[in-house]
Amino acid sequence: MYVQIMNKLNLSSNKNQKVMKKIIILLFIAIGSLLVSAQATHEFSIQGGGGLSTLNYKLSEGKHSLGFGGDFGLGYTCIFKEKWGIHIGAGLGLYNAKVKLDDIEAITPNLTDSEGDCFNMHTMLINYNEAQKTMFLNIPIMIQFQTKGKQKIYAKAGGKVGIPLNCKYSVSDATLTNVAYYPDYNNWMAMPEFAGFGTFTNQKSDGELKLGIAAMLALEAGVKWKLGENLVLYTGVYFDYGLNNILKNNDQHFVNYENSYPAEFTTNSALSSFTGNVNLMAMGIKLRLALIN
Repeated sequence: MYVQIMNKLNLSSNKNQKVMKKIIILLFIAIGSLLVSAQATHEFSIQGGGGLSTLNYKLSEGKHSLGFGGDFGLGYTCIFKEKWGIHIGAGLGLYNAKVKLDDIEAITPNLTDSEGDCFNMHTMLINYNEAQKTMFLNIPIMIQFQTKGKQKIYAKAGGKVGIPLNCKYSVSDATLTNVAYYPDYNNWMAMPEFAGFGTFTNQKSDGELKLGIAAMLALEAGVKWKLGENLVLYTGVYFDYGLNNILKNNDQHFVNYENSYPAEFTTNSALSSFTGNVNLMAMGIKLRLALIN
């Protein structure tokens, strides 16, 4: 079962597999310890939330727009002596962002044409709009505090581990102008198109973003309402902030050029060509319906 989960998540590196093993072991230890506690109150919940949910980064060129998304999942909370508790769970986090590049020049150096001559590709981007959509499996481990009474004020703090499941980008209707500079001859070439030079309109592309495991600070606070003898509703706000850089390849050049098929050049995501560090960030409203056992 564990091997199937690892294959599905595409965690190919030994480092990621070791991290996953430690997380799963800690979760089983925590769940086992809580379930054997006779003086604790156990809550099994389903939750959903939404608001600002984005890939957070700074562009060296162009404009970055934050995106909206949500967080949905299942949880378990063990509450001791009415005030303190431990919350764990698993859910899906959706994080989106957009990039707009207009009148921006990207340089791809040290390319070789079909005749073996070296050149640098200068690409002017016009009306380049890139949408980034990602999905993470989020595993929270948080401490909860709540007041006494029928309606309780609660606060949670802790961390989340985010595992990338589906991370993609797409570009539509961009205009790219490729001009080659040959330093050995001090010469520029803006044509022909079959060599990959010239202006190319209505360019579309899509691909996968290579993102790694995210470590996040997680905060939540709000009001806990008693709906029945064994049913409560949490209404609150949450804030998650990524603590590490999740972008694996931020040093790629913008254009991928093959001299065997020069007119079929491709481009990489703006994330890998115009950014440094990328981290996750989310804030919004969250609802959690919990069954008390």
